[in-house]
Amino acid sequence: MKKEATGGRGKRLTISELAGEFGIAPSAIRYYEEVGLLSPHRNTRRGQRLYSDRDRARLKLILRGKRFGFSLSEIAEILELYDANPTQARQIMRTLEYGFRHIREMDERIEELLEIRREMLEFARSFLEILEREGQDAESRSFIALAGEVIRELEAREFGSGTVSRRDAGAEAGNADRSVGRVRAASPREKEAGRRRRAPGAGPSLPE
Repeated sequence: MKKEATGGRGKRLTISELAGEFGIAPSAIRYYEEVGLLSPHRNTRRGQRLYSDRDRARLKLILRGKRFGFSLSEIAEILELYDANPTQARQIMRTLEYGFRHIREMDERIEELLEIRREMLEFARSFLEILEREGQDAESRSFIALAGEVIRELEAREFGSGTVSRRDAGAEAGNADRSVGRVRAASPREKEAGRRRRAPGAGPSLPE
């Protein structure tokens, strides 16, 4: 997690100090300087980059823009607007324009992923129905029961309307993952194969 700058105001920072405050590599700061997003003061005697409060504020905006999916050209335009109008009105308007566009793009990608997810669950359900007709032994019945549990948990999840909190979604994901783990562990053949791979003198263990 990136740590935002909280250093004393008015103090010029070295590149390593600034990178440390924001939790990024110095090479990232040098790159932003190369593309014109940052313009630090240079100590002519030592040739050292020194970054002011203005550079710190710009870097914070750059990193926030990158996190929101803005391109470097979009970020550069927003920073230029701020320099031209410190009241930030035009900067805020342009930021909102870009933000709305990126939200729409994210919505489209989310819809595409949800559609793929629905198709995958349909395939899973149809494959499980085939297995229910064909699998009559104890191993198949155990697998069918656990696989059905996983499918029901996945189908019960809701997306897009805030009905599932991040904590609940994480818990459901953990439950489904544990169910999948039980499905994978249900086969005695796989267990026996694993024991043979780990038997003494059989060489290094293969990945499970």
